[in-house]
Amino acid sequence: MSKKVIIIGSGPGGCPAALRLKELGADVAVAEAWDFGGTCLNRGCIPSKAFLDTGHRVHAFEGLQKLLKDGSGSNFSPAMLDWEKVKARRAEVVLKLRTSLEKLFQAKKIEIIRGKAVFSGQNEVTITGPQGEMKRQFDTAILASGTRPIFPPLFRDFQAELTDSDRVFDLPRLPRSIIIVGGGAIGLEFACFFNAMGVETNVLEILPDILTGEDPQVTRAVRSSFEKRGIKFHLGKKTSAIAVSDGIKTVELEDGTKLRAEEILVGAGRAADLAGMGLETLGLPWDRKGVKTDLGMRTSLPGVYAVGDVNGISMLAHSATRQGEIAAENIMGANLSFDAGIVPRCVYSWPEVGSVGLNKAQAEARGLTVKTSRSFYLGIGKAVAVEETEGFAQLVFDAADETVLGAQLVGGPATELIHLIALAVKLKLKRRDLREIIYAHPTMAEAIHEALDK
Repeated sequence: MSKKVIIIGSGPGGCPAALRLKELGADVAVAEAWDFGGTCLNRGCIPSKAFLDTGHRVHAFEGLQKLLKDGSGSNFSPAMLDWEKVKARRAEVVLKLRTSLEKLFQAKKIEIIRGKAVFSGQNEVTITGPQGEMKRQFDTAILASGTRPIFPPLFRDFQAELTDSDRVFDLPRLPRSIIIVGGGAIGLEFACFFNAMGVETNVLEILPDILTGEDPQVTRAVRSSFEKRGIKFHLGKKTSAIAVSDGIKTVELEDGTKLRAEEILVGAGRAADLAGMGLETLGLPWDRKGVKTDLGMRTSLPGVYAVGDVNGISMLAHSATRQGEIAAENIMGANLSFDAGIVPRCVYSWPEVGSVGLNKAQAEARGLTVKTSRSFYLGIGKAVAVEETEGFAQLVFDAADETVLGAQLVGGPATELIHLIALAVKLKLKRRDLREIIYAHPTMAEAIHEALDK
């Protein structure tokens, strides 16, 4: 008899797990309380990239204006964009991808159950949805319910009047000014978008710098680029008061600075979405960070796995995908482990950021002696030709034998190029191995080649 598996959540962790389990012969069903595809597809990675693409087109047009015939003029400004059409394009992208995913599951004959799943016994879930209430028995369960936005103190009191990374896509109109709370990838990507759309943009970050954990060279380059475009940062300062009056939202910082805007977007983090799932029935502990698992995605309870943001190991969609595959394989008898050391960390702003493995400080904290080498796009032919000279490629090596430990890329297609270094880290390649690769000319990848010769 096939092993019965129930997956709670259809995001980038749950869907790959279901597809792999089906391939391996399991009887698998996916329960989804919201739109199929989860946060990433419906209110995260994909819609935000659709927004960012619109902003990038505006940004690119500003460069094109320099090539117009003298006297031809151009009265284009972001104010000419139709906000409803911008939102409609985002919705169209999401619908197209969601429909394609649902058709794939239909073709694979994987059951999708609409409704909220709650554990009602050690091997049973009760799913309540449009079809009413149904009970399902299972041999193994995978928790893949993801996370929800959280609001820090003070902001929490105004949650209904502010927006977050889930709800921002449905703003009734484009604000003329916005305060973004959080200097991580989410906050910076939205800052980039709104600034390109002509919105006065301020970013608040309670920590001393943006992009916590990234190399200082990276944060400095990104912050400088943003500031040149008019984005203002307020770093290392707590919020002491918030007020909302007549459509204007005011934030007062601990140093007395007052910031006013038509909208506040809170992008300061996310918490595991496990409330009301009945984990207490199973005796499985959890907190806002999620459920603890080993690197095989096993929880402390036999027969229950947790993948993606809900286990807090690596809160990225592509990490969730790999974890879902690992859980599926292990359920069916394998013994695979998740390797967080090769997960690319990406910011899809401009300049883009792509990092993988260790930076200099992280390697030294592990007692390693390291070498770093860096090249700048200013010296790369393709970058000069396409006027994308902002940024650099930095490689980190073990000083003892020049094993590749990691890389930090800023600018160009950093989120694409970083996979080359992820492979090098995975395979423990040496500097000489990367040097032997023939880098096509002219390409932005030549920045990596140049860095190898520094």
